[in-house]
Amino acid sequence: MNLAIIETERLILRKMKASDDQALFQIFNDPKAMKFYLHTKSMDETKLWIQSVQNHDMSYGFSLWTVEKKGGKQIIGQCGLLLQKVDGTIEVELGYLFLQDFWGKGYATEAAQSCINHGFQNLGLTRITALIDPEHHASRKVVVKIGMKKEKQIIKWDKPIDVYSIQAGGVSVD
Repeated sequence: MNLAIIETERLILRKMKASDDQALFQIFNDPKAMKFYLHTKSMDETKLWIQSVQNHDMSYGFSLWTVEKKGGKQIIGQCGLLLQKVDGTIEVELGYLFLQDFWGKGYATEAAQSCINHGFQNLGLTRITALIDPEHHASRKVVVKIGMKKEKQIIKWDKPIDVYSIQAGGVSVD
C-alpha cells in the first residue's frame, strides 16, 4: 500500500504509521524542539499522538504526515493539515515539527508549501491557518515565506498565539 501523499524535490510526505514512533519520539522528547509546545511527550504519548493523527486522517482525509528525506527514507519530521478550534471556529491548521538536525535547511518551508498547495489543489480548501507562538521566530519565518499573513492574536493553550492565514489563490487575510 502506497502511503505517499506528497512528493517534493527533496521530501516525501506520507501517512503516519505506528512504526514511526521511535523517530517521532526523538522530536517529541527534545526540549528544544518542543520549546513552544505545552510539554515534551513520552513514548506512550507519542504512540497516542500517532493514533490520533491516523484517526484524524481516516475521519477527514487529511492530517499531519510523516516527512521523509528522499533517498534514504530517513524520517526528519511531521508536517500536514489538521482541524483546530480557533476563536470558536473550526479551521484547517498547517502544522510542522522537525528534528533539530534538519532545522535551517529549508525542509520546513518546502514541506509546508507542499501542504498548502495540496490543501488548495487536491482537498478543495479555501483557507488555511497556522498557529504560531509570538516568540517562535523560525516558525513565523516559515509561514511568512510561504505567503501567510498575520491575522490576529488569540489566547490558546493558556498563552498568546498569533494566527496566520492564507486564502486559496494566495490572497491572505490582513
